[in-house]
Order: sequence, then structure tokens, then C-alpha cells
Amino acid sequence: MCIIGIVGRPFELNTNKLSIGVLENYRKTIIKSGGIPILILPPQNIDYYNKPLNEIPSLNEEEKKILEQQINLCDGILMPGGHVMHEYDKYICDYCNKNDIPLLGICMGMQVMCNYNNDNGNIKVDNHYEDALYKHDVNINKDSILYSILEEENINVNSFHRYKVSNSGSYKISAKKDDVIEAVEKEGKFNIGLQWHPEKNYDIDINSKKIFKKFINACKK
Repeated sequence: MCIIGIVGRPFELNTNKLSIGVLENYRKTIIKSGGIPILILPPQNIDYYNKPLNEIPSLNEEEKKILEQQINLCDGILMPGGHVMHEYDKYICDYCNKNDIPLLGICMGMQVMCNYNNDNGNIKVDNHYEDALYKHDVNINKDSILYSILEEENINVNSFHRYKVSNSGSYKISAKKDDVIEAVEKEGKFNIGLQWHPEKNYDIDINSKKIFKKFINACKK
């Protein structure tokens, strides 16, 4: 078994209480794939949910060390979807890249991967949030790690994103749908970002299982 850190997302409960947590689909999928999920919590003593991004101070060295200590407890990191990209997301991505820690980014997690070393300039609105198990197909680059995992050039995926990236930053594009970047990757133990949500289709979709199984196996090595 291996420990997978899932990056926490700020949200508000129905009781108007603020919280940081993870959606159950992510937690359950890690367990089903053979991993042990734990929560990676942001380190700053602030209200992440209500505070505007431009009013959040930069991470100091102590706060960075707090993140590093949490990451170092893990064999791999899952960066889930969300609505707001914080500096702690970028720092986690940067630390994983520099230390070859397996990393799987989903939806906004992929957008973080494409933006962790720039100023978010390539995030564009793309309201494509629809409640369907399969919404469209994506074309996978045959010269990619993702293709070596799925062994298919074209697969059907769901679509639950409100934003897209106009370029992949320091990552290689491994899948697209028309002009939308749908997957990115880098060489390493495992370093892949997906615009779609494989955790939502895990129980019915063989490709979702392949991705998570490959991620967990990479984390075990």
C-alpha cells in the first residue's frame, strides 16, 4: 500500500461554516485503486474561501516547510478539481516536479500544472460543466505516456470544467479536443494532468481504472 496526499480545497458547508476538504469520489477512488488517502492542508492562517486572491500574502519559508513536511509523508500527490487556484497549489506542484514525486492533476489540478511557474495568464473561461458520464471524445497523442497507458488514440470522457488553459506551460500536451487541451504530461515516475474527471467514471470506465492503477503503481516504486 502507498500513501496518496490529496490537496484540500476550501469550501463552505450548508451551515455557513468554512472548511477545507476533499470530495468523496477522490478518496474512494484512491482506496479502490490500492492507495491510502490522506489530506494535504494549506499552511496559512487565513480564510481561503472568502479572502480575495490578491489579498492573500505569499507563502513564507515556514509555510513552505509545512507543505513539504506533509508532501514528504506521501508516496504521491493527487491535485483535484476546484474553483480557485492558490499559491499553495503551485508550490505543491513545483515541489513534486523538483523531487520526482508522482503527481496526478484533475481539472483545475491540471490547470495548476500548466501554470505553477507563471502568473495564471493562460487560464480562460470555458463553461463546459455538464452532468453526463460521457460528453465528448478526446484525441490522444500516440507519442505520449498517456497513450502508453491507455493504448487508444481516441477515448470518450466526461466534462465538468469551467476553465481551460491556452497553453500547457512547461508540460507536453498529450491529448486535445479541438482547441481545448485535455491532458498534459512530463517524464518521470508519473506526472500527468487531465482536464476530465476519471474519478467520476471509475466504476464503469476501464480507461479511468488504467490511469489510477498506473498512478498508484508508480507511487509504490
